[in-house]
Amino acid sequence: MLNFLDSVLDKILDTDWIAPPAKPDRSFAIPDDAFQNTVANLTLNIYMTELRENRDFHRSQWDVIPLPDRTTVLSMPPAYFDCHYLISAWSPVQPNDIASGVADEHAALGGALRVLLRNPDIVPGAIGITGAGDVFQNAHIYLSVAAPDTPRVIHDFWNTMQQPWRPAISLIATAPIDPLFDSPPAPPMITFVQRYGILGSSASIFEEMVQIGGWVLQLAGDAPIAGASVTRVATGEQVLTDAQGRFTFAGLLPGIHRIRASATGLTPLERDLDIPNGPPDSHVFRLS
Repeated sequence: MLNFLDSVLDKILDTDWIAPPAKPDRSFAIPDDAFQNTVANLTLNIYMTELRENRDFHRSQWDVIPLPDRTTVLSMPPAYFDCHYLISAWSPVQPNDIASGVADEHAALGGALRVLLRNPDIVPGAIGITGAGDVFQNAHIYLSVAAPDTPRVIHDFWNTMQQPWRPAISLIATAPIDPLFDSPPAPPMITFVQRYGILGSSASIFEEMVQIGGWVLQLAGDAPIAGASVTRVATGEQVLTDAQGRFTFAGLLPGIHRIRASATGLTPLERDLDIPNGPPDSHVFRLS
């Protein structure tokens, strides 16, 4: 995610820049004591200094996401992080008694401030950032510019970089990390309808058989419960959940079916399912 967040900042500073001043180059390299010698043009250095989880966005419950085929999947909610950047400006003009690049550097910082202040809320997919997965591409990236902080933080940073003190924009970009981005999708909650009729018959009479699937989870944290018992109350048919807490019933007739889920040490839960017309999330049983 972090490299895509860099791309978001690079994109808005590139496409939203308004001259004057002229658009500077951009770099995400470490601004150490050798960085000055690598600068060929006026450059904004955009350096990430730390990450902290933003607990205001924290959610423990899993998301139930509907799919176009009338199934749903469970998805772990993303974790949001405050990514702290220091943005400094660097002129290729070496300071001496005759010339100085300070005016150009200050102009570049002022231009960067205007761009960042105009973009407090960015959706990566809307500005053409792709490849990071649906969660990041469709998320809102929140930018907080020059948040209050103690000067000592910047002072210690430049001491570590073995650089003299220079002005820098403190930027906090709040962005999500999808824990399941590189994981295979969870099994769907099935609502599968099979329709049977007589071949060649002109009668429009069909028999429907339905297969359903769902999950048994712990109410606290939505952890899957393996080996939970799921029972069709009317018939006594019983199945056990797999390692992912998933169950399935096949060969059901359309209508109302009473389903009971139970697990050792937890309170059983019964619910009427309207098959196949009920909401998919009714197939999720959360036990406490």
